[in-house]
Amino acid sequence: MKSTTITVVFALAGLSLVGAYFALSRTEFTSTIERGAPFVIGLSDKAASVRRIEIDRSGKQIELIKQGETWTLASSDGYPAHFETIKSLVSGLENLKVDDRMTALADRHEKLALAWPDDSGRGARVRLYGDAEQPLYDLVLGEERGSPRAQFVRRMGEDQCWRVLGSVSADVEAQRWLDAELLSIPDGEVRGVLFNGLELRGIEGADGKVTYAVVDQAPLAPAGSVEWTEPRLAVAMRSLPSWLSRLEMMDVRKSTNTAADPTISPTFDMVRGTLTVHAVRESDAVWISFSATPKAGAPSAEAINAKKKYSGDPCVPDWTEFSAKHSGWEFKLPEWKLTALEEAAKMPADGVVEEDPNRPTRVPRPSGG
Repeated sequence: MKSTTITVVFALAGLSLVGAYFALSRTEFTSTIERGAPFVIGLSDKAASVRRIEIDRSGKQIELIKQGETWTLASSDGYPAHFETIKSLVSGLENLKVDDRMTALADRHEKLALAWPDDSGRGARVRLYGDAEQPLYDLVLGEERGSPRAQFVRRMGEDQCWRVLGSVSADVEAQRWLDAELLSIPDGEVRGVLFNGLELRGIEGADGKVTYAVVDQAPLAPAGSVEWTEPRLAVAMRSLPSWLSRLEMMDVRKSTNTAADPTISPTFDMVRGTLTVHAVRESDAVWISFSATPKAGAPSAEAINAKKKYSGDPCVPDWTEFSAKHSGWEFKLPEWKLTALEEAAKMPADGVVEEDPNRPTRVPRPSGG
């Protein structure tokens, strides 16, 4: 009888311990979540004190630093960064709202793209600094979800993961953070091009449209390395006059003072200025710098520029200001812009079609001109 009583007592004690365990476990994983609360606590009050931002993804890093009132991309030699993009990142983090508690097991972080370090590129680490060496915030941003828009996140150093409403793009490509628009020259502004032994000249018709022709025996064009056959000329006529219409950069660096490659360095004669592009080829990329000179007595560009409403719309810059702003810098072009320069030279030299109705017009140079 006594033995039976002891057994019952131990059984009840065991059940109590099991019950207590499950009660504690339940409390740990289903504790009240304040849904809708900011995930990045206090950022709304500290945003103005952020002085440096580091973003890591796929083994790459960008570093943005605030110097005075200007943000620069330190990882691109300190070139001015696009403030609105930085503002969007900080406000995006500020607006992340807690939606649900996810796993707290470190070995499951990878499923949410929250493992760190992470070479897959699925996750990103974002650090915001004030004046101290330790970051104000150190976050890992993982996969995004739609309907509703959400993202998995955690704080670096904590295993607990969260799903938040909203999402933040943490890009490590320089183009994302730079004011990537260099030029977008309107149609008809370019009136002549000198390129690799070729000179094109534009003539404005009665309808205001500018048409281009090849100038034979152009004394201003340097000797080129390309035999300008009719097919190559046709390609050049299509691509060169509009080459400045969308000139964007992928990256930027301080000038290396490397000699330019004359075969991919065009000069553009325009209504209101002259612009020479100095191009340096490196592996599969091309870096360019500029020499710009305004024309004295040129007509005002106010009427053209008044039509500009959005970034990327055509406009004519003040060439003195343009030259000063971009002096000492080299800009990496997207591959397709380099291709547009090289396309003509890649045409076969023996592919002349004499009956081609689109054959370029040749304008003879007047004697003594």
